[in-house]
Amino acid sequence: MPNPIATQLPPLAATVAPLAGEVAEALATIAQMGYRAAQLSATHVGTRPRDLDGSGRRGLASHLRRLGLSCAGFDLFVPPAHFIDSAFVDRAVDAVSQCATLAAAVGRCPVSIALPEKTAENESRLREVREAISACAQREGVWVADHGLDAVMGAAPMSSASALGIGIDPPTILAAGKELCEVVARCGSQVVTARIVDLLRSGMRGPPEEPHESRLDLLAYAASLAVLPLRFSPVADARQWTDPLLGLAQTLQRWTADPH
Repeated sequence: MPNPIATQLPPLAATVAPLAGEVAEALATIAQMGYRAAQLSATHVGTRPRDLDGSGRRGLASHLRRLGLSCAGFDLFVPPAHFIDSAFVDRAVDAVSQCATLAAAVGRCPVSIALPEKTAENESRLREVREAISACAQREGVWVADHGLDAVMGAAPMSSASALGIGIDPPTILAAGKELCEVVARCGSQVVTARIVDLLRSGMRGPPEEPHESRLDLLAYAASLAVLPLRFSPVADARQWTDPLLGLAQTLQRWTADPH
């Protein structure tokens, strides 16, 4: 029987970039596993905004549909420091703008980024960056999800009129010594997207419910997301996993299995 909590959430998505091969091959692989949504990367060859003109974007959307996949979002995890470094900030904000345009064309899905923590020195610039990112997201009619620690801890207050929301990344929260489900509940309706990934006892990112390694209570986490409710598909995030292919297969099985 399926997990009754998982059925209350959008279908689980898988990150495509960590898988070997071309994008088309990776998409076919996750579809064959049983995934019904894909998390694409704006820095992956074949899904970069500069790689795709109007025809290419329509072709990508069509290819996803043929495989029975929806687009859960785009990852744009450039180094957080680039958003406050005068040598990189314009390029970083422009990259978010271009990715928002692509996300709007492929399925009005969110763009995931990670902004740096606020300091007395960068506070003014960071505020300007957040306003610029929100403006470009609003213009395209998509959400941008900040997976940085400041966002989830409330150190970067979100305006109700902003298109910049919160992305939940369990390893970031667990590494900070915070209670994950409490953080999710506090963030509430500001949560745009959430990752399904554990911070293993080894200190590495990995699949949830790994024997002798897991720190994430997957069932409690899923229940906290179901209460929100979550806007977009939760994402099985295989970045930095030792074996992304096996880990994604295991994660889908663990996510959908009835715990009783």
